Amino acid sequence: MKQKKKRPIPFYEKTVRSSPHKMLHAHFHEKHELYYLEKGKTKYFIENELFLLEAGDMIFVPKQTFHKTDNSEDSGVERILFTFDDADLGEDMQKYLSLLYKQKLIRMPPDKQYEVQSIFRQISQEEEKKQIDYAKMQQLYFKQLLILISRHCEKAPEASQDPTLMLVQDIAKYISEHVSADLSLSALSRKYALSACYLSRTFKENTGIGLNEYINISRITLAEQMLLSSKMTVTEVSFACGYNDSNYFSSVFKKLKGVTPKKYMLTQAKK
Repeated sequence: MKQKKKRPIPFYEKTVRSSPHKMLHAHFHEKHELYYLEKGKTKYFIENELFLLEAGDMIFVPKQTFHKTDNSEDSGVERILFTFDDADLGEDMQKYLSLLYKQKLIRMPPDKQYEVQSIFRQISQEEEKKQIDYAKMQQLYFKQLLILISRHCEKAPEASQDPTLMLVQDIAKYISEHVSADLSLSALSRKYALSACYLSRTFKENTGIGLNEYINISRITLAEQMLLSSKMTVTEVSFACGYNDSNYFSSVFKKLKGVTPKKYMLTQAKK
């Protein structure tokens, strides 16, 4: 049976949602994403960081990074999404990509929003008319956007002082930095002196991701790095990442990454 070819991910995509929407699962992409919120409010959870976006905000999601959006509290969300790879930018634009890595949440001064909107209109017009080399023109406008960001992007906003969000981010950070530790619900509830029920519910409500799902994401993210950068066996990596059963580790890895750990190593080695 022939496998269905994956539909190419478009460089530019605009979406209007007239009803609340929440991603069912955290996921990752093979390319970078730059998300612009044109209207509404949304929550964006990237690795162990939680961002609250308002209209005019942009957020950068590095490739191979698990993330999840949640705009279930807003029925009028409009967003623009750019999907691109390093090669799309060229070597001379890599310094602008480094800025996005450093500051994922991008906020432009109010007096520069018009310039941002103007670039988006030009990209949209190219998409509609599809004249000769329209895709190249879109990428030129996108590079212009990155330069504009580098010139005028405001300093990273201070972290939220909301006690609940601070707690959730602390839990997420602890999990991502202690993947080999005992991360059972009972252990985490003891560490944070909270009931297991409250801790689990609060984490899920604010990130859209269940605790067990996030623990697996953190462990598999580290496992990827270890499989490629060390001479450890799959079994050794599974134990180092907090799994007592290498078969279960392989099952979780395949569920999240689409391939087994061994196949992942072979595939990456060929690149």
